[in-house]
Amino acid sequence: MPATQTLRLLIGPITLIHEQAGPRLLRLTRLGVFFLWIIKLSLDPLWRLGELPRELFEPIGILTLLPASAIGALLHPIPLYLFLLTTLIVLTIGLTNRAFPVVSTLAAILLTAYSCLIRGFGPAVHTDITLLLAVYALCGFSWADWLTKGRDGSPLPSVDWGREGTRVPTSSYPLITIVSFLCLSYCLVGFNRIMQGGIQIFTGDTMEVFAIDASLRAYYFNTNIGWHIPEWPFVVLLLKLGFPVITLFEIVAPLCLVSSHFRWIFIPVMFSFHLLSLVLMNIFFFDDMLLNLLLVDWSRRFPALSSRSQTS
Repeated sequence: MPATQTLRLLIGPITLIHEQAGPRLLRLTRLGVFFLWIIKLSLDPLWRLGELPRELFEPIGILTLLPASAIGALLHPIPLYLFLLTTLIVLTIGLTNRAFPVVSTLAAILLTAYSCLIRGFGPAVHTDITLLLAVYALCGFSWADWLTKGRDGSPLPSVDWGREGTRVPTSSYPLITIVSFLCLSYCLVGFNRIMQGGIQIFTGDTMEVFAIDASLRAYYFNTNIGWHIPEWPFVVLLLKLGFPVITLFEIVAPLCLVSSHFRWIFIPVMFSFHLLSLVLMNIFFFDDMLLNLLLVDWSRRFPALSSRSQTS
């Protein structure tokens, strides 16, 4: 079989994911994203940052806009607790879908400040970046929907993307954008790994060192398994063989936007990777795992979630 035919068989029909998603699926996504943030913040004792030496904190992002006196007043247990509580209240209001453009804007600002607080005390991590970008997407498109309503309050017609007889509903735009952010985050992580480590990162004991180092750190989920990995040669071999495979899947993740065949391969591979990261490295990307649910084109499988079954 020619290589082009093999590739076409793997990729399958080229169709944009969520291109016929209806408002009901968008509302479910809003609930999911905001609920995930509520879980993350509920598990985070943010006020303990106020117990750290002030010298460790370096303002970044939007926190650089605040005067030093305001930052100094914020970095105490009680103000940090009140900040966390306020953010949780705003996120809870967002679950009601009322005044969503305004509520989501407040949520985006507070969550950005929250992320800046965390990163001000240490190196940047990518565990919650996609989830934060998802809030930005939901916020931006909610304002776009509000601004483009007709004079009678009804939404303007869907936009035709040029395929004959096919119109893409506006409710699909934020979903496609969130999936794009998710795929791009995987892709950039894979590329960065290769650019920083080169081919040597796959030929040495990199994964073994990663697993041991991560297992010796304190996280929410401590399995105490990773530091035993050197005692299991078969597990070490699997890690070495799986590392380049996972990196390849990360780099080609954008194919998930248009290939349903590839998505059904990508989803179980990445779910397995995230579960093994939890077991062997104490790192649980539960937000990315749940965002992977958006890689399923639900509106094609459940007509009730499609734009054809309801109006915006």
